[in-house]
Amino acid sequence: MNVPNEYYRYIRPITIVCKIIAIWPLEKKTGDSQSSFHLAKLSRVIHRIILFVSVTVCTIAAAVDIFKNLSDMAEATECALVTSSCLICCLRIAIFTIHQKNLTILINIMKIDWLTSSNEDRNLLNEKCSFTFHLAHRFIITVFITIGFFMTVPPFEIIFLGSEDRVLPFRGYYFKNQTTHYLFPYIYAFNILSGAFLGGSAIAAATTLNLILVMHAAAKFSLVRKCLETLDQKQKNFLAISIDCIKKHQEAIDFANRLEDTINILAFGQFLVSSGIVCIAGFQIVAMKEDRGRLMKYISFLLSATFGLFLFSYSGDVLITESEDVGNSCFNSDWVGANDKYKRNIKILMIRSTKPCKITAGKFYDMSLQSFSNLLSTSFSYFTVLSNYN
Repeated sequence: MNVPNEYYRYIRPITIVCKIIAIWPLEKKTGDSQSSFHLAKLSRVIHRIILFVSVTVCTIAAAVDIFKNLSDMAEATECALVTSSCLICCLRIAIFTIHQKNLTILINIMKIDWLTSSNEDRNLLNEKCSFTFHLAHRFIITVFITIGFFMTVPPFEIIFLGSEDRVLPFRGYYFKNQTTHYLFPYIYAFNILSGAFLGGSAIAAATTLNLILVMHAAAKFSLVRKCLETLDQKQKNFLAISIDCIKKHQEAIDFANRLEDTINILAFGQFLVSSGIVCIAGFQIVAMKEDRGRLMKYISFLLSATFGLFLFSYSGDVLITESEDVGNSCFNSDWVGANDKYKRNIKILMIRSTKPCKITAGKFYDMSLQSFSNLLSTSFSYFTVLSNYN
């Protein structure tokens, strides 16, 4: 298997959705002049401003629509669902813009690890990360299926069910009598563009990019463990190889810490918003049992939101496990009878591994499967309260 080619195949879908929202690092190609590269950077800035303004307008319009529908609990919760989704999209764009330098460094390190490592290390990366890439691809599909439901339900209700209500697919109140105004088709198109194409791409891009970066951080610790467990005192350069293991461990820690600094606020926003989405979407499913079109729409939305949070939690859990297990690998290395310098280095590694690297939600919660379980429990408690209110 040609691992570099495998890497490009894995990363391509993620690259596409990241480029739609302008968060994938620009690469200066051979033959590009300095002026053309600066023009590309300027175009990206304009692209990102237009993107952020569009999603922000959609968020504000959906938020205003909540207050316009306070008398109807079902309609108000639907608007709240869309508002929370748009809000997290704005947060994603803002976070990746602020931390563009860190993001570029992380992506470049991941690329270098895949393309320049030894064959054994590449195979281990492939073993540890291939499942993650497949998960990322499935999540992208899930997001756009959900977006498709939101886009098709309103025209479906009008054409096939005879509904007279003209409702925007991603809700929003822009001005009085907007549904009868001649500008309504343009508002509808803008709503689809900002809510579906841009918003959906932001959700898919940010979640999958975070997933593969966190899993790559975990894989870097796996490489350290392999290095330690294959040490043999009979090797002439035994001490030099052990020092290389320590360097790899430090690089893995630096990568994980840089990633944590980049996405911890985003993880916190995802944590809060997803809990709200789970209970609100669940409420909508119960409230609209007779409306099959909307029922399918909100089931898909609930699954997509839960799946996205699971990806955050699953990758964070793997990172914690792999960084902790470095201590076990130290113990399993060929340390019996080794010189004092090696034993001292191993002790330092073991002590450091007792403090595992983590992805946190704003430094408050560790993103792990345990936190995922707690969040679902809390969300369903809120859902029960809403159901009783209804």
